[in-house]
Amino acid sequence: MDIREQMQNKMVRLALFALGLVIFLCLLYFIANKTLFKYLERLKSGFESSQGKLQESQELARAFSNPQNTIAALEKKAQELKEMGITSRQLPRLIQSLALSAAKLNINLISIQPREDIKSGNETLPAGVSKVFIELEMHCPYKLFAEYTKAVSELPVTFIIEQFAMEKKEEKKAPEKSAQISQEVSVILLLSTYMVWEL
Repeated sequence: MDIREQMQNKMVRLALFALGLVIFLCLLYFIANKTLFKYLERLKSGFESSQGKLQESQELARAFSNPQNTIAALEKKAQELKEMGITSRQLPRLIQSLALSAAKLNINLISIQPREDIKSGNETLPAGVSKVFIELEMHCPYKLFAEYTKAVSELPVTFIIEQFAMEKKEEKKAPEKSAQISQEVSVILLLSTYMVWEL
């Protein structure tokens, strides 16, 4: 029985060794698994936080419109404000001052109108400044026209004579009046001035 006991002892030792090995492997598995699980949890939470930040960044990027579109819209708005400022506030005052100067001298002012179809050409103007053209048509004696140009030069706004056309007005001659009344002329005058935008 000695051999039998030895065999049993070997079997018990082998069983104990196998059991110890299984317990060791189980402990190793649970410890490693727990550490690995914590590591995976950290990776997962880091991934979720970076994904959240990325999503916030994308939402922020979507919140801002395309800069090119924004610039174009701002330029369009500035042009509208420029046109509104000139036409709605300053231009009527300019026209009124030119018309009043003509009325004071008893000049027959046929028409006075802004010429928006004429552009300032290659002239580069500073920001907030624009050039405005005004066309006047009048009938008056030559001397009165000279006085009118002097009156315009004395206005608070400086005007530039861009074009000037004058022709003798055809009239029926009355022998008595021709000596007293000077010859009337028909004048077309294109004036320009610089204006600062008013907002």
